[in-house]
Amino acid sequence: MRPPVRSRVRFQIGQKVEVCGKEEGFFGSYYEATIVSCVGNSCYLVQYKNLLSATEPNKPLVEMVKLKDLRPIPSEDLGSHEFIVNQNVDVFDNDGWWVGKITSKRGSRYSVYFSSTNEEIVYPSSQIRVHVDWIDGSWVYQDGNQQ
Repeated sequence: MRPPVRSRVRFQIGQKVEVCGKEEGFFGSYYEATIVSCVGNSCYLVQYKNLLSATEPNKPLVEMVKLKDLRPIPSEDLGSHEFIVNQNVDVFDNDGWWVGKITSKRGSRYSVYFSSTNEEIVYPSSQIRVHVDWIDGSWVYQDGNQQ
């Protein structure tokens, strides 16, 4: 029996994407970027929205990224929800989206625990969105539903 065919997403020049952080201390975080060009079958040149070049600090960082480290921008309706305790979420902080878990709610602010750093930080709901994973060309919610 053959393995299932994995859908291969192609990104267009100018398309907004998120790039998965792979360096130590950034693993699993996502950073907004725009596709600048396609390089071969599985690499893209991207320009980051919030990350700056180390050599030219006033210019956005531009780098080559593998297709497997890219995903489309999630739907905007993932933000501004009422979140519940123990729900997996993404939090926008330090120029990127980080996976965490809601631990409590205080008014319109939520405490979020990050297992990667063993920290708990309070955020306004405007910096939080529902966590989804991009798997084989579909968004998969923590409850297993696909979109």
